[in-house]
Amino acid sequence: LLGACANPLTAALGAANIGLYAAVYTPLKVRTPLNTAVGAVVGALPPLMGWTAATGSLCGFEPLALGATLFLWQMPHFYALAWLYRADYAAGGYKMLPLFDPSGARTAHHCLGYACLLALVPPLTTALGVTSSMFAVESLAFNGVLVVLAERFRRSKSQGSARRLFLASLLHLPVMLSLMVFHGSRLKCAEQHSDVGAGGAGGDDVAGTVVARIRDSGRELCVHERMVHGAAGIAAAPGSCPVVIGEAAKAPALLDTVVTGPAQALAQRPSLPMGPSVRLADRVAR
Repeated sequence: LLGACANPLTAALGAANIGLYAAVYTPLKVRTPLNTAVGAVVGALPPLMGWTAATGSLCGFEPLALGATLFLWQMPHFYALAWLYRADYAAGGYKMLPLFDPSGARTAHHCLGYACLLALVPPLTTALGVTSSMFAVESLAFNGVLVVLAERFRRSKSQGSARRLFLASLLHLPVMLSLMVFHGSRLKCAEQHSDVGAGGAGGDDVAGTVVARIRDSGRELCVHERMVHGAAGIAAAPGSCPVVIGEAAKAPALLDTVVTGPAQALAQRPSLPMGPSVRLADRVAR
């Protein structure tokens, strides 16, 4: 079905995942704690199948980011779950890590380590051009919460701290994936393509129009932009927003806007007194 409705690559990934689940992961459940890592690979492949179904290729950093996110997320998620229900896993004969770790030290260490690795994904996607810089900025919130909860579990190793980590992970994944898509460079390219194809009117791409409006609103609420220009009442300069600054590093044509934006804004209001923040922006621009 996948081969007929999608493409052979997606069908091959699906067949490989079924084989990995049935022939490797399932037998390992009753043999070794490594089953969790193998199971994380099984869980990371479906997003890649979605990517290949849409693009027909695994080339690029986007599928790597998706796979890495799903793999790393599953580790603190399932280790916390295994600690909570270690007695049930033991009764069922499943060889989960907490059964070989009575103190919980190794389990908690793994949770914290993988949570920290997951926190590195947004900065890497920004550096590789997969997302805008705002994804990395916003990740400080949701990844920070996960790391803090993992650290609390490491310190206390209690049922309560493990449960809070597990519950937080349930919310963490949809938030992270949604923001990865929202700040994705491909979504922006599709949005721009729609604008060009419709003569700048935005066409019928309702989703692209909604995303564009939300992004514009976000720029208006940019804290850095308000600090530099809000007090003096000067029109906002795009170069003050971290989104534009991050994109300028990947698109040299934007550098003129980033560098000259503050100076042009100041030139529009020469009669206004210049506060310290505005004088600083003026010196940087010059």
